[in-house]
Amino acid sequence: MSLKNIASKKMKIIPAVLLLAGFFIIYSACSEPAQDGAEAKADSTQLQLGDRVQLSEAAIQNSGLEISELKLIKINQELRVPGEIQFNPRSYVRLTARTAGRVDDLLVYEGYPVRRGQTVLRLFSLQFIEAASELKLAEERYQRLVRQNSEGQAAARTLVSSARKKLELLGLTEDQIEALNSSQNEDNLLPVTSPLSGQVIKCEILKGDRVEEGTLLMEVASLDWLWAEARVQEKDIKLIHPGQPAVVEVSAFPGRSYQGQITYLAPVIESSTRTVKARLEVKNEKGGLRPGMFADITILLPGIEALAVPEEAVQTISGKTVVFVAETQGVFVIKEIDTGSPVNGWRPVVKGLSAGDRYVARGSFILKSELLKNTFGEE
Repeated sequence: MSLKNIASKKMKIIPAVLLLAGFFIIYSACSEPAQDGAEAKADSTQLQLGDRVQLSEAAIQNSGLEISELKLIKINQELRVPGEIQFNPRSYVRLTARTAGRVDDLLVYEGYPVRRGQTVLRLFSLQFIEAASELKLAEERYQRLVRQNSEGQAAARTLVSSARKKLELLGLTEDQIEALNSSQNEDNLLPVTSPLSGQVIKCEILKGDRVEEGTLLMEVASLDWLWAEARVQEKDIKLIHPGQPAVVEVSAFPGRSYQGQITYLAPVIESSTRTVKARLEVKNEKGGLRPGMFADITILLPGIEALAVPEEAVQTISGKTVVFVAETQGVFVIKEIDTGSPVNGWRPVVKGLSAGDRYVARGSFILKSELLKNTFGEE
């Protein structure tokens, strides 16, 4: 290629390069001010601690602001855990037949209230008839020997005691045995009585049924005191011990609570749930609680004393935890604080406030809204 041709091509390239450079210069001049403006706008949205909000006296009254003084208070700690209502085994009994027989008289059914010592059914039982006859004969012989002042009274008295013992093993009380001697039980039926006052929870028999020794007749329970089984997380075991008071609530009765106390803490952790069982004894006032109900259990822990503010006093602004402090009349300044974990509606203050500082305890959200409005403007 000749030198003339090469020079001609270079002359064509130079204007294109100059034109491209001009475009870059114009683009840079146009874009830099826009970028600076965006950065300035972004910086203007960052709230600076120390910003103030001023409200008129009328605005303060209408907004319901409440100003409190930071001081040492006692905070009641509590632990909420799930649970379930259960029967109290000490007030629950399964009545079983102590001898074979036939149900000739059924006096109560499922749901019936019963009293301790009340006869709930009567059985026709040959074993009972034999034991009752044996006692009657032994008593007659003993009384005859006493009247005659004859020998053998001690042996006769032993036979009476043995006959009475057989009837006691059949479930008869002293009064019922005395009634046999006075011929008050002429139909020769074995009375079965309830050992406690409560309610018939289940009845497994009907009149005329044949039962064997050990047959389940019915279940009777008192619902005055029940158990609540709580499930405590492994990490919270150290907070629980027997004797602690607790409050039990069930969804069936919103707003109603039942007082209880922890009586037992299981020594082992259930591997499937990683929880430990805590048992509470609960007084069933008004009879609202029923075994099988799910419950929300609040265990009351020892209280702590700390400088603390209500949770509603704490706000988050620009990622910082703050409260509003009353500076002068109608002027409030935001102040950053460090707090502990919430405890029963309170936030312990670790850093940022001192005892005696006056802060907005109620209505701080209104001040936050006013501050944001002033910061961002009408946008």
